[in-house]
Amino acid sequence: MISIKVFKDRLNVKSIAIPLALLVIAINPFTELEEFSNEWLYMAMHYVLFIAGFILGYKIFKGSGLFILLGIASAVFWHTPLFFNLGGAVLWIRIIEDSSLFFGGMFAGLSISSLNNAVKVLLFVLWMAGDSVLSVILIVGWPPYSNEVYPFSPFSEGQELLTGLVMFGIMTVIFIYIIVKLVRGIFNI
Repeated sequence: MISIKVFKDRLNVKSIAIPLALLVIAINPFTELEEFSNEWLYMAMHYVLFIAGFILGYKIFKGSGLFILLGIASAVFWHTPLFFNLGGAVLWIRIIEDSSLFFGGMFAGLSISSLNNAVKVLLFVLWMAGDSVLSVILIVGWPPYSNEVYPFSPFSEGQELLTGLVMFGIMTVIFIYIIVKLVRGIFNI
């Protein structure tokens, strides 16, 4: 049976402050309205929501490593061209998208401590590779992520360069953070 353990003793202001702050950044009227016209912001908020959920899941819950599949599925689903554009264009779909990215992050976070180091490294490499491919696709301007293919999309192909660069910047910051944490852990710094 797959279960989730809740660490009530870890549920405090310190453990929820960062996820809560990230949620406030991502889900507020100003950000949500701007996401309808700024593809780079829309993509950046995907990271913010997933990371908020990941931190909360990692700090408060623990569950089977199988929950990582829900996190991966959520991230992959919302970054396929059709669903990416639907979330960018339709508010009720965006609400579902934002919720599923947050909960997908939470499922990934709660499962991570159940995975061995080899699987963690493999998942990290696959995530970096997948995001790198998507950022390059956006940098070169691939029509399916724009209103060139999906007329209902609020995003023009001209916005993709900035979106790809923002993705690459966010990935670089996360990569450096992970490497620093790894080195500090290895050398007890």
